Amino acid sequence: MERKNIIGREMGAMKKKSLIMLAIVFLLITTCFACFVYSEQFMYGDVDGNGMVNSADYALVQRYIMGIEDSFSYRYGIEAADVSGDGLIDSNDSALLIRYVLDVISEFPASQKPTPMPTPTPKQTGNVTYTIVKAQNPTQDQLDAYRRIEQAMETAVYYYNTYTTITKHITVLYEPSVPTADGNINGTIRFGNKSYMNHVTAMHEIAHTVGVGTSGAWRNLIVNGVYVGKHATEELRAITGDSNAVLKGDGQHFWPYGLNYVHEAESEEDLINHCRIVNAMKKDGI
Repeated sequence: MERKNIIGREMGAMKKKSLIMLAIVFLLITTCFACFVYSEQFMYGDVDGNGMVNSADYALVQRYIMGIEDSFSYRYGIEAADVSGDGLIDSNDSALLIRYVLDVISEFPASQKPTPMPTPTPKQTGNVTYTIVKAQNPTQDQLDAYRRIEQAMETAVYYYNTYTTITKHITVLYEPSVPTADGNINGTIRFGNKSYMNHVTAMHEIAHTVGVGTSGAWRNLIVNGVYVGKHATEELRAITGDSNAVLKGDGQHFWPYGLNYVHEAESEEDLINHCRIVNAMKKDGI
């Protein structure tokens, strides 16, 4: 009888242990599942929550950094914007976002395991700013144009401010009658055809606003189709490694790196080199 009681007590203890173990396993599974669900609730870089990472997200982060906006409409906007994974939303994140949009990188540090150090951001040396002139009661067509222009200008200004020392305030207008886009040394850029509302065209037009093809000095710097300014020529040779390289030009444009056509920008380096050349041209007096 005593033996049966002992066996019964042992079996009861084993059942209790089994129940406790099952409870622990269930708790662990539930916790892990909750963590998994949380990690899937947002995608790094998708600040507006539309399931994509594009220049619109970059523009939102830029506005947040500049203090134009103090929050994001998307519930997980703050988490999604911290693509560097350092707990802050700053120029590191905007630099990573634009590199992702341009396919320079394919993954954000925050989404990597283990998390690497954030990509260092080049110091901002320029001061190119812009204002978009908007209608008081815009149509849907105008709203769409303003959105496209803002995205294009945000990216263009980022490169000019990172890779030049140029200071310029630009007034940007949407004028459907303009066949493409144009820039004037008086500080205005007009966009017409929406297919030209991209960062490459915007950078090309910014160059016009700072003197490329528009300043009084430009005509003296182009001799027989060759740009003869010392600083820009030296910059081109430093970029190419060719001690005999020369910039070609006409009454309005220069090449290479003039970004005269969108297809000229095959990589981020082309955008950076454009800025380096224009910055050197400013030293030449354009």
